[in-house]
Amino acid sequence: MKRMIGTFMVLLIALCLQVSGQTGDTTKPAPAPSDDSKWFDMLAAAEGSGGWDSNPKRQPTVFAGVKLGFLGPVTLDLGYDRKQARNGFSTEFSAMLPVFRFPGPRKDESGNYLRIYAEPGGGYRWGGHDGAYGSAKVMIALLSDHRMGLNKPSPFVEFQRRFPMNDPLHRGDIRVTFGLMIVLCQHCGID
Repeated sequence: MKRMIGTFMVLLIALCLQVSGQTGDTTKPAPAPSDDSKWFDMLAAAEGSGGWDSNPKRQPTVFAGVKLGFLGPVTLDLGYDRKQARNGFSTEFSAMLPVFRFPGPRKDESGNYLRIYAEPGGGYRWGGHDGAYGSAKVMIALLSDHRMGLNKPSPFVEFQRRFPMNDPLHRGDIRVTFGLMIVLCQHCGID
């Protein structure tokens, strides 16, 4: 009798383990959506702005330019500006470093989100007040995973401060730039 009860208990435990193994949740959690706006394989933007220089007289400035980036965070900015009644051209390299995204990645790829980039850089200006300069920029872009393609532009605003290396505290300019950019994420492909 004890042997039969022992065998019955073993069978009952085995059956319970078998049933619990079959009814357990065996689904894997869905992978989190990827964030395609951190780094781009390609970026092209047109931008224009107005601002003021940081001299005591605070004269207005204007700027128009293009921003190009390939395979990573480094961008090349080419621009024309008018500062202190003098025309000039500038070439600048800057890093486009992702800082913040709101809201975070989600399954709905058509939804808009804000992405903030910090853009430290340096360049050279030809024209009145020639010379090397450093720059500090912050870009706020309105992006959508659905618009990451070569024919779907996204708007952005950029706050810039350029300061010449020979007199960074008393010269330079501050401007607010508005533009449109097209981006190609790392796995988007060309439409």
